[in-house]
Amino acid sequence: MPLNKYNSPRIKESKGIQLLTTIWMVPFIALVIALWLAYQYYSKVGPLVNIEFKTNAGLVAKQSHVKLRNVIVGTVESVALSETGDGVTVQVRMNKNVSKYLNKSAKFWIVHPDVDSSGITGLDTLLSGSYIELKALKDEKTKKNFIGLEEAPPEDMKGKTFLLSAPKSYHLKKGSNVYYRMIKVGKVQHVGIAPDGTKINFVIFIHEKYIQYINKNSQFYTTSSVSVDISKGKLDLNVASLSQIAKGGISIYTPTQSFQQDAHLTLKKSHIFPLYKNLNQMKAKHLMRGIHDKAYKFVFNESISQLEIGSSIEFNGFQVGHVIDISSHFNTKSRTIESEVYAIIHTQGFSHNSSAKEGEKIIECLVNDGLKARLHSVIPVIGTKFIDLVFDNNKSAKLSMENGFNLFPTIKMQEQSNILHEIEEVVSKIKELKLEKLLASATRIFEHNEKPVNEILTNLKKTIKVVNTTLNTYTKTAKNINTITEQESLKQLPATLETTLNELTRTLEQVKTLSQDYNANSKFSAQLALTMKELTQTAESVGKVSKTLERKSNALILGDN
Repeated sequence: MPLNKYNSPRIKESKGIQLLTTIWMVPFIALVIALWLAYQYYSKVGPLVNIEFKTNAGLVAKQSHVKLRNVIVGTVESVALSETGDGVTVQVRMNKNVSKYLNKSAKFWIVHPDVDSSGITGLDTLLSGSYIELKALKDEKTKKNFIGLEEAPPEDMKGKTFLLSAPKSYHLKKGSNVYYRMIKVGKVQHVGIAPDGTKINFVIFIHEKYIQYINKNSQFYTTSSVSVDISKGKLDLNVASLSQIAKGGISIYTPTQSFQQDAHLTLKKSHIFPLYKNLNQMKAKHLMRGIHDKAYKFVFNESISQLEIGSSIEFNGFQVGHVIDISSHFNTKSRTIESEVYAIIHTQGFSHNSSAKEGEKIIECLVNDGLKARLHSVIPVIGTKFIDLVFDNNKSAKLSMENGFNLFPTIKMQEQSNILHEIEEVVSKIKELKLEKLLASATRIFEHNEKPVNEILTNLKKTIKVVNTTLNTYTKTAKNINTITEQESLKQLPATLETTLNELTRTLEQVKTLSQDYNANSKFSAQLALTMKELTQTAESVGKVSKTLERKSNALILGDN
């Protein structure tokens, strides 16, 4: 039997073309799966946005993230230069669930490690790297192109801003804290130079619940890192916290009696508070400081070595301004150093209505009445100086214009008596007296004449005793003249008087003999006269110093004006 009868396959001849076969099911299923995966991917992927920054601060494509409330909501796709070349364009793929945050409220900025005088920021980026922070409100998606910020925006908290002004920045930066009674109540939002360049302006933000403690009587001063007080007889040392030392700060002082209802609401938005350098400067007496201060020019033909930029201008003990510039040059005619001092005077302080123009007119009237400027020393020993406005009617003067500045009339500084020098002269004169030699000479004299002197003193003692006895007798007998006449003592009176006179005569002769040994032409007499003369001069100097100290007890420190 043939083998192929049972094992040979049957082959059917195809009569057409067949497209749908089982072999095509494999790629078809693969295509469906790919489409499904693509759909799943694109259904979860959010929009692609473009963010413009001035510079790139450590962003890396495919690595850096975008965070919203510390949650990753996107990834940086690419970082490239912008079309104009003045910045960088960062493409970010955002998650789909944050699409509604991409609107006009969205703000982007780069967070990176930064260290400056205001503190340390971005420490969490040391390991993870720089990232983009997003801050936005949820709303409908309206934008996909954004302009990035250079720094974090201010906190969205309820509060109020206030304006401060100072001659210098006092090392304050944006972000420095503001304190009230050592409690943090706000932050410094802005530090910048005034448009006219004469001062530094500050903008501070105070949280809403602390606004009630600020009114027109409030004063602001920079908080010192270290303060020392020995006014109470003991050392009081205060050291600020590390955060305050690193960032600096501003403290607020408001008198408690000014806490009236809604007193803070009377402040105008344009009101500017002065910022004092420290607590001691704030405690000094000041007139009002405003934004309409005026610059004046002063010319001094004397030494101003102790006058510095920033030195105060005072009127009746109140600070009314400060020096802003000093220029000195040699005057060939007078052969002296002539100094031009430019200073700002707070003219509003001279006006009852806080009007700068009215204050300028009042100052002009005061100058017409004899107001002039002179240099004055705070403490003679230290020698620091300031400009004091005083009245002087010896010579009339008026304000005049010179190079665009009002020239303020000046007078020379009063010479203060140097009491220390006077005391030094007294001590020198005492040293020159040579009291030791004088005492030695007197000792030798009395040693050589000890016996005659003792006899003289003994005779004088006896004489005085007899005279006293006689006088006592006369006193008693004066009461009753009749009794006197009957007493025996009256009969013996002539003899007693004669004896007394004889003893007195002998005593005088001994004194005469002693004086002849030391007469006016003797060496002892000359030395004694010279010593008495020097003692007289010394007494006069001591008396002068004593009168000065009696009249002004602190003249040794403050001088005698």
